[in-house]
Amino acid sequence: MKTVVLFFLSCWAGLAVYAQPGKIIRFSSAHAMFPDTARANGHSYNGKQYPASVHYSDSSVLIYVPDHFSPKGKINLVFWFHGWGNNIDTALKQYQVLEQFYASGRNAVFVFPQGPKNAPDSYGGKLEQPAVFQALVKEVTEKLRAARLIRSSKTFRLNDYSISLAGHSGAYRVISRIINQTPVEEVILFDAMYGGNDQYLQWLTAPEHRFINIYTKEGGTFDNSHLIMKQLTDSLSVPFLAITEEALTDGLLRSNTKLFIYSNKKHNEVITHNRNWERFLKSSGND
Repeated sequence: MKTVVLFFLSCWAGLAVYAQPGKIIRFSSAHAMFPDTARANGHSYNGKQYPASVHYSDSSVLIYVPDHFSPKGKINLVFWFHGWGNNIDTALKQYQVLEQFYASGRNAVFVFPQGPKNAPDSYGGKLEQPAVFQALVKEVTEKLRAARLIRSSKTFRLNDYSISLAGHSGAYRVISRIINQTPVEEVILFDAMYGGNDQYLQWLTAPEHRFINIYTKEGGTFDNSHLIMKQLTDSLSVPFLAITEEALTDGLLRSNTKLFIYSNKKHNEVITHNRNWERFLKSSGND
């Protein structure tokens, strides 16, 4: 069954009205994270069961196209992945994700697949399979063409699109599974460097890849972020900027392609503090 909803950005599923102009396409996709066979029986964590019917059956994908978007040149698709205990609607509201995206002025399309819904789980479902993620990219472009938001094309070519991946906390896992199997140009992690080290290190060796990792002391990412930096220096000779959030300027954001930013804020504050999501999007060369 094909379900596509297109409307001016207002409210849905009880979400409060947002002021930023643009259009939303929300649909169910066979190429979303879930349902997935690995979570067919749900998931158990700390002795609690999270049934598939509640937490692993939502195949929603949300697309937001800001009113300033212009479909010229290579179209930037920015994928966002939420962390534990969240879903599309709660994450958008809690972290002001669309508000900051719009305010950044980034000439891009925002894409948000539903992850493990309200569950303590980093598993990326079917999107951990490269072919499925690429099929989702293709489906997103088809939705955009059908809505007359981008130009029609007879043949889908993945390299015609610039892909950015961003997310918070447990999002690290699905991002790490995608980056070396699909041409991804940019990764932004919000206190999410928990693992996937081999995949991230491989991807970071490409000079053209843009990477921002903001991490905290208490969020569980401090030691691993420093381990990654040590390996980049000692084994791979990959240049990067290590800096505190207080010392970070917009100029440094623009002039460095790989940044490790230490924040003294809490795990759930790093996205909205200083409007970091907006700042990071604005500073990129993909705008």
